[in-house]
Amino acid sequence: MSSRVIPWSKIGGVVAAVSLALTACGGSSNEDIAETSGRGDSAGASSDRIADLRSSATLAEGAFQGLSTENQVCMLNAISEDDDLGDALIAGDESPPVQLALMRVLLGCDSEAAINLISGGDSGLDDFSEKEFTCLVDSMIADDEVLADAVSGSGALIAQVLLECAPEAAVADLAAELGITSEQASCLMTSENGIVELLISGEPTSEEEAMEFLEAIVEISAECGLEDVFGLSDISPELEASDDVAVIDQETLEKQYSLCEEGDMQACDDLYFNAPFGSEEEAFAKTCGNTSETEFGGNCANMNSDYRSDCEAGDMEACDQLFFLSDVGSDDEDFGRTCGGTADGTTAGLCSDPDQ
Repeated sequence: MSSRVIPWSKIGGVVAAVSLALTACGGSSNEDIAETSGRGDSAGASSDRIADLRSSATLAEGAFQGLSTENQVCMLNAISEDDDLGDALIAGDESPPVQLALMRVLLGCDSEAAINLISGGDSGLDDFSEKEFTCLVDSMIADDEVLADAVSGSGALIAQVLLECAPEAAVADLAAELGITSEQASCLMTSENGIVELLISGEPTSEEEAMEFLEAIVEISAECGLEDVFGLSDISPELEASDDVAVIDQETLEKQYSLCEEGDMQACDDLYFNAPFGSEEEAFAKTCGNTSETEFGGNCANMNSDYRSDCEAGDMEACDQLFFLSDVGSDDEDFGRTCGGTADGTTAGLCSDPDQ
């Protein structure tokens, strides 16, 4: 019986850290982007056209209000010169292509405001030199796919741009997130074995992808000294090798299933790690014995802690755990992101150490 032998919960933490370190510029919703609106006077366009743009639903209010007069005029001029974009805004079109076009205009007129909007205020601009910042902005303006990736928060393309434009800042962030040395972080991020791309792509969904992931993990762990980070030392001694495929005996799976069913959350995690891909056992373990709906499996033991209540009581470490372990877009994630409602979200994941 083929099984998952790498502890994905630990790797999940690495994935989160890589995403945080490499995708600082990613993740605004369409509603946030739509707030990048326009109001001002533009000498290069007719007053009627400007009036129509300013009264459009998308440009009537929002982050545009915080721009300088010069940058407001810059945006209105640019929008007025693009008939298709102007017509779309006046017609109330708030589709993703229109939002991306607006973001491109903002990048050209006020790049710092654009990146702050894209990143939800957590862009870490102070870590970038002028050259690095210019490289990042130019890359997003020049490539529609990179800009779309940054806005959507998916991360793979913008991560590569960040590595190319600001490698030192990216390495420092990753080292801090994982608690490893700068040398190890640099090794991980510059390795040619494709591990960064695999980490960003998420948990494998097939046996073939899992084996590719495993091979890359083992290789990079040996290359960079990251065995403990990826949890390779945590592999169960109950594993047996057979034809180069690790297997778990059925008796062990049944025991873990029973314990999980009885409420043993660690057993649920063990079952999730060991069960065959796509099996009923895997699905049962992923939901912590049908007690929770989670985006990723292998976190049942962590979810057994009431991080929400602890965060609400002022435990900032619990707020960080709540942010990292909650489903994306959930109320719990937002509660953890704002450190239990005590912060604006710019220190998401750093409530216990906001100065880091």
